[in-house]
Amino acid sequence: MRRPWPCAVAKVELAEQYQRFPHGLSVVVGSFLIEAIDDWTAGPGMPPPDLYERFLGWAEPPGMAA
Repeated sequence: MRRPWPCAVAKVELAEQYQRFPHGLSVVVGSFLIEAIDDWTAGPGMPPPDLYERFLGWAEPPGMAA
């Protein structure tokens, strides 16, 4: 069974790594989102509808939420 990315542990670790540069975290996970989209478009299935939330929604710097 596939698990959602990033898992809770990865979110904590990434947030800790980028705590002094939160915009960098958005850039990094944004690049992961692009890779995921490329992977899904290369296969037969459709990407999940929650891609933004999974990859970027949790990583927005404080005060940047819409």
